[in-house]
Amino acid sequence: MKILTNILKAFLINLCFIGIIFASESCPSISPKMAEDTPTDQVKVIINDVVCSFIELQSDNSENLSSTLNLTKKKILPYIDLEYFTEMALGSYWSKLDSRQKKIFERDIKNSLIEEYVGILSDFKDWKDVQISVNEDISLIENTSEVKVSVSLKNENATTVTLKLIRKNRWKIYDLEYQSISIISMEKMGYDSKIKRQGIEKLIQKMLKRS
Repeated sequence: MKILTNILKAFLINLCFIGIIFASESCPSISPKMAEDTPTDQVKVIINDVVCSFIELQSDNSENLSSTLNLTKKKILPYIDLEYFTEMALGSYWSKLDSRQKKIFERDIKNSLIEEYVGILSDFKDWKDVQISVNEDISLIENTSEVKVSVSLKNENATTVTLKLIRKNRWKIYDLEYQSISIISMEKMGYDSKIKRQGIEKLIQKMLKRS
C-alpha cells in the first residue's frame, strides 16, 4: 500500500536523521541492551545503533541490498515487538488463531516490513542539514509508552512521528503513527479486508505458499 510505504518512509527518515546527529559524537554506538531501560533512552540508542551501522557500511563502500537486508534483520527487527504488532493488527481474529497460525501471520508481517525497510534504507545517501529533537515528555500508561520524535531540514517545517512502545522484558517499538495514521491501523484494514473476502484459512494457505 502506498500509504503504508509513506509511513515507513517517514519512520526511516526520522530514524536515520536522528541517528546521524547522535552518531556524529557517539559512534561507535552502544547496544540498546546496555542502555537505560526507559522509553526515551531506548529510542535514542536504537536509532543511534542503526545509523552508526549504516554509516560504517557506507564508509566501507559495502552498502548493497544484501548488506542492507542483513543489517535490517540485525539492527531493526530485534527492537520491534512483532508478536504484539501482529496481535494488534489482527484485532479480534487473533484470539481465534492457534499458536501455529499466529506465527504464520507474524512471519507475514515481518517479511512485509523487511521488504519495505530494505528498499527505503538502500536509497538513503545524503544526511546533511538536519535538525532533530526527541521529546522527553512522554506518555506512559502501565507497560506502554509513546515517544514523539521531530525532524526538520533547513528552511523546512518539522515532521513529527510518534513511536509507540511496549515493555515486556524490555521496551520495544510496536507501532508508528504519522499524521494520525499508524502502521498497525493500515495493516489491520488490510488483513480485515482479505479475511472477509477470502476467509482466514485460505489467506493462511496463500501466506504459506509465499514463505
